[in-house]
Amino acid sequence: MLRTTRWMAGALFAVAGAVLAVWSVFLTWYGNRQGQDIRIQDLFNQMTTQSSNTLTSVLIPMAVAAVLVLAGLVVGWRWLWALAGLVAVTAVYLWGLRQAQTVPGLHASLVGAGVPLAFSGGALMLLGSVIAAPRRLRRRVPAAETERVSPEWTPTESSRVGRTEGTGEPRMDERTLDERAMQEQAERDRHQHHV
Repeated sequence: MLRTTRWMAGALFAVAGAVLAVWSVFLTWYGNRQGQDIRIQDLFNQMTTQSSNTLTSVLIPMAVAAVLVLAGLVVGWRWLWALAGLVAVTAVYLWGLRQAQTVPGLHASLVGAGVPLAFSGGALMLLGSVIAAPRRLRRRVPAAETERVSPEWTPTESSRVGRTEGTGEPRMDERTLDERAMQEQAERDRHQHHV
Protein backbone atom coordinates (compact mmCIF):
# COMPACT_ATOMS: atom_id res chain seq x y z
CA MET A 1 0.00 0.00 0.00
CA LEU A 2 2.78 2.43 0.98
CA ARG A 3 4.78 1.47 -2.10
CA THR A 4 1.79 2.20 -4.37
CA THR A 5 1.22 5.56 -2.66
CA ARG A 6 4.86 6.53 -3.14
CA TRP A 7 4.76 5.45 -6.77
CA MET A 8 1.65 7.56 -7.42
CA ALA A 9 3.18 10.59 -5.64
CA GLY A 10 6.39 10.23 -7.66
CA ALA A 11 4.41 9.95 -10.90
CA LEU A 12 2.46 13.09 -10.02
CA PHE A 13 5.68 15.06 -9.41
CA ALA A 14 7.24 13.78 -12.64
CA VAL A 15 4.19 14.63 -14.76
CA ALA A 16 3.91 18.09 -13.18
CA GLY A 17 7.60 18.65 -13.91
CA ALA A 18 7.16 17.63 -17.55
CA VAL A 19 4.23 20.03 -17.96
CA LEU A 20 6.22 22.91 -16.44
CA ALA A 21 9.25 22.18 -18.63
CA VAL A 22 7.22 22.22 -21.86
CA TRP A 23 5.21 25.27 -20.77
CA SER A 24 8.41 27.20 -20.00
CA VAL A 25 9.36 27.24 -23.69
CA PHE A 26 6.41 29.51 -24.46
CA LEU A 27 7.37 32.05 -21.77
CA THR A 28 10.08 34.72 -21.70
CA TRP A 29 13.58 33.38 -21.07
CA TYR A 30 15.80 36.43 -21.36
CA GLY A 31 14.85 40.03 -22.01
CA ASN A 32 11.91 39.88 -24.41
CA ARG A 33 13.04 36.59 -25.96
CA GLN A 34 10.87 33.50 -25.49
CA GLY A 35 12.22 29.98 -25.24
CA GLN A 36 10.74 29.08 -28.61
CA ASP A 37 12.98 31.74 -30.21
CA ILE A 38 16.21 30.21 -28.85
CA ARG A 39 17.77 27.77 -31.31
CA ILE A 40 18.72 24.32 -30.01
CA GLN A 41 22.20 24.58 -31.60
CA ASP A 42 22.85 27.77 -29.60
CA LEU A 43 23.04 25.60 -26.47
CA PHE A 44 26.14 23.90 -27.89
CA ASN A 45 27.71 26.76 -29.85
CA GLN A 46 27.87 30.50 -29.28
CA MET A 47 24.54 32.09 -28.36
CA THR A 48 23.09 34.23 -31.16
CA THR A 49 20.16 36.59 -31.44
CA GLN A 50 18.92 34.74 -34.49
CA SER A 51 15.33 33.62 -34.09
CA SER A 52 14.25 30.02 -34.43
CA ASN A 53 10.99 28.36 -35.30
CA THR A 54 9.35 26.44 -32.47
CA LEU A 55 10.30 22.95 -33.70
CA THR A 56 14.05 23.70 -33.71
CA SER A 57 14.09 25.62 -30.43
CA VAL A 58 14.72 24.58 -26.82
CA LEU A 59 11.33 22.91 -27.08
CA ILE A 60 13.24 19.82 -28.30
CA PRO A 61 14.97 18.93 -24.98
CA MET A 62 11.82 19.80 -23.02
CA ALA A 63 9.69 17.62 -25.31
CA VAL A 64 12.23 14.78 -24.99
CA ALA A 65 11.98 15.09 -21.20
CA ALA A 66 8.17 14.92 -21.38
CA VAL A 67 8.30 11.82 -23.62
CA LEU A 68 10.73 10.13 -21.19
CA VAL A 69 8.34 10.82 -18.31
CA LEU A 70 5.44 9.28 -20.24
CA ALA A 71 7.55 6.27 -21.19
CA GLY A 72 8.53 5.84 -17.53
CA LEU A 73 4.86 5.85 -16.57
CA VAL A 74 3.97 3.23 -19.17
CA VAL A 75 6.80 0.76 -18.51
CA GLY A 76 7.15 1.52 -14.77
CA TRP A 77 10.81 2.60 -14.85
CA ARG A 78 11.41 5.55 -12.56
CA TRP A 79 14.99 5.99 -13.82
CA LEU A 80 13.45 7.40 -17.01
CA TRP A 81 12.01 10.22 -14.89
CA ALA A 82 15.47 10.92 -13.52
CA LEU A 83 16.87 10.98 -17.06
CA ALA A 84 14.09 13.38 -18.12
CA GLY A 85 14.91 15.68 -15.21
CA LEU A 86 18.59 15.66 -16.16
CA VAL A 87 17.74 16.56 -19.77
CA ALA A 88 15.67 19.57 -18.68
CA VAL A 89 18.16 20.81 -16.07
CA THR A 90 21.09 20.35 -18.47
CA ALA A 91 19.28 22.38 -21.16
CA VAL A 92 18.78 25.25 -18.70
CA TYR A 93 22.41 25.00 -17.54
CA LEU A 94 23.76 25.07 -21.10
CA TRP A 95 21.53 28.03 -21.93
CA GLY A 96 22.82 29.96 -18.90
CA LEU A 97 26.41 29.08 -19.73
CA ARG A 98 26.11 30.24 -23.35
CA GLN A 99 24.18 33.38 -22.41
CA ALA A 100 26.88 34.31 -19.89
CA GLN A 101 29.50 34.03 -22.66
CA THR A 102 27.80 36.66 -24.83
CA VAL A 103 28.89 40.30 -24.83
CA PRO A 104 25.80 41.53 -22.89
CA GLY A 105 26.32 38.68 -20.45
CA LEU A 106 23.78 37.11 -18.10
CA HIS A 107 21.94 39.52 -15.80
CA ALA A 108 19.44 38.24 -13.24
CA SER A 109 17.15 41.21 -13.84
CA LEU A 110 16.64 40.17 -17.48
CA VAL A 111 15.93 36.48 -16.79
CA GLY A 112 12.28 35.76 -17.53
CA ALA A 113 9.85 33.30 -15.98
CA GLY A 114 10.67 30.52 -18.47
CA VAL A 115 14.12 29.74 -17.07
CA PRO A 116 13.15 29.10 -13.42
CA LEU A 117 10.06 27.24 -14.62
CA ALA A 118 12.13 24.92 -16.84
CA PHE A 119 14.63 24.34 -14.03
CA SER A 120 11.81 23.66 -11.54
CA GLY A 121 10.26 21.20 -13.99
CA GLY A 122 13.54 19.28 -14.22
CA ALA A 123 13.90 19.30 -10.44
CA LEU A 124 10.35 17.96 -10.02
CA MET A 125 11.08 15.09 -12.42
CA LEU A 126 14.19 14.21 -10.43
CA LEU A 127 12.26 14.46 -7.17
CA GLY A 128 9.53 12.21 -8.56
CA SER A 129 12.08 9.54 -9.41
CA VAL A 130 13.46 9.69 -5.87
CA ILE A 131 10.06 9.58 -4.15
CA ALA A 132 8.72 6.65 -6.16
CA ALA A 133 9.58 3.35 -4.55
CA PRO A 134 10.89 0.68 -6.89
CA ARG A 135 8.15 -1.70 -7.95
CA ARG A 136 9.29 -5.24 -7.25
CA LEU A 137 7.42 -8.16 -8.62
CA ARG A 138 7.00 -10.96 -6.11
CA ARG A 139 7.97 -14.34 -7.46
CA ARG A 140 5.66 -17.10 -6.36
CA VAL A 141 7.63 -20.14 -5.22
CA PRO A 142 5.83 -23.42 -5.95
CA ALA A 143 4.99 -25.51 -2.88
CA ALA A 144 7.03 -28.42 -4.19
CA GLU A 145 10.10 -26.16 -4.32
CA THR A 146 9.75 -25.03 -0.70
CA GLU A 147 9.23 -28.58 0.58
CA ARG A 148 12.28 -30.02 -1.13
CA VAL A 149 15.52 -29.61 0.81
CA SER A 150 17.85 -31.00 -1.85
CA PRO A 151 17.31 -32.56 -5.26
CA GLU A 152 18.38 -36.01 -4.01
CA TRP A 153 16.34 -36.14 -0.80
CA THR A 154 12.63 -35.65 -0.29
CA PRO A 155 11.47 -35.44 3.34
CA THR A 156 8.95 -37.99 4.58
CA GLU A 157 6.14 -37.27 7.02
CA SER A 158 8.17 -38.49 10.01
CA SER A 159 11.31 -36.52 9.13
CA ARG A 160 9.76 -33.07 8.65
CA VAL A 161 10.87 -30.71 11.39
CA GLY A 162 8.97 -27.68 12.60
CA ARG A 163 5.56 -28.79 11.33
CA THR A 164 2.76 -27.95 13.72
CA GLU A 165 -0.45 -29.70 14.52
CA GLY A 166 -3.69 -27.85 15.25
CA THR A 167 -2.45 -27.03 18.77
CA GLY A 168 0.39 -24.89 17.50
CA GLU A 169 2.98 -27.18 19.15
CA PRO A 170 5.68 -28.78 17.03
CA ARG A 171 4.74 -32.35 16.06
CA MET A 172 6.92 -35.11 17.49
CA ASP A 173 7.23 -38.63 16.22
CA GLU A 174 6.50 -41.66 18.46
CA ARG A 175 10.14 -42.31 19.35
CA THR A 176 10.53 -38.79 20.78
CA LEU A 177 7.34 -39.21 22.83
CA ASP A 178 8.58 -42.58 24.22
CA GLU A 179 11.93 -41.04 25.20
CA ARG A 180 10.20 -38.18 26.97
CA ALA A 181 7.90 -40.58 28.86
CA MET A 182 10.92 -42.65 29.96
CA GLN A 183 12.70 -39.51 31.20
CA GLU A 184 9.65 -38.43 33.20
CA GLN A 185 9.36 -41.93 34.73
CA ALA A 186 13.06 -41.87 35.67
CA GLU A 187 12.55 -38.45 37.31
CA ARG A 188 9.66 -39.77 39.40
CA ASP A 189 11.66 -42.85 40.46
CA ARG A 190 14.58 -40.65 41.51
CA HIS A 191 12.23 -38.37 43.47
CA GLN A 192 10.67 -41.33 45.31
CA HIS A 193 14.15 -42.70 46.10
CA HIS A 194 15.11 -39.48 47.83
CA VAL A 195 11.91 -39.46 49.85
